[in-house]
Amino acid sequence: MELLRKLKHWQVFLLVVGIPLVLQLIQNIIFLSSADGNAADYGNSLGLLLILPLLVYYGWIGSVGSAYSQRNTAVNMPLGRFRLSLGTSVICSILLLVYFWAYPQYLRATDHEEAVPIILIGVLVFVALFTLFYCLSFMARAVVQLERGRRVTSSEFYSEFVMAVVFPIGIWLLQPRINRLEGGG
Repeated sequence: MELLRKLKHWQVFLLVVGIPLVLQLIQNIIFLSSADGNAADYGNSLGLLLILPLLVYYGWIGSVGSAYSQRNTAVNMPLGRFRLSLGTSVICSILLLVYFWAYPQYLRATDHEEAVPIILIGVLVFVALFTLFYCLSFMARAVVQLERGRRVTSSEFYSEFVMAVVFPIGIWLLQPRINRLEGGG
């Protein structure tokens, strides 16, 4: 996991944003070039590869949050809730990804009772987002506390939290600071 903290901002961006864009491009090419529906089904199976950037993203959050909360000995940050939230968010996100990958098959089915109830999907989305926001808040707090060497208040790490939430843009500002903390410039 140390590797994820030492990556440059453009490398993290390419792993988390570039892979889905390339997969979408390949999927669209396969869909548009197929005359029959069989190639479209093959292209749709590429959607499961979106698990890779999802795991990289959560691995990056977990790596930064765990390492920096433990590295700062002046401030004790308990890791139990963070790890539980991270695991819960990963599981919910993967379940949602698999469901929405399989969703077109549910639309084609004549018996709609097989589909997962919309309330369950809503609960999974809520739990995934709530736990993800907690993890991003924990990670942002850990980064700022390590930089300042003391306990910080919510207002002191608010900008880092926003950068983590607006990930594709915020990574360009947050990851260089993480690289400096890692000693990699």
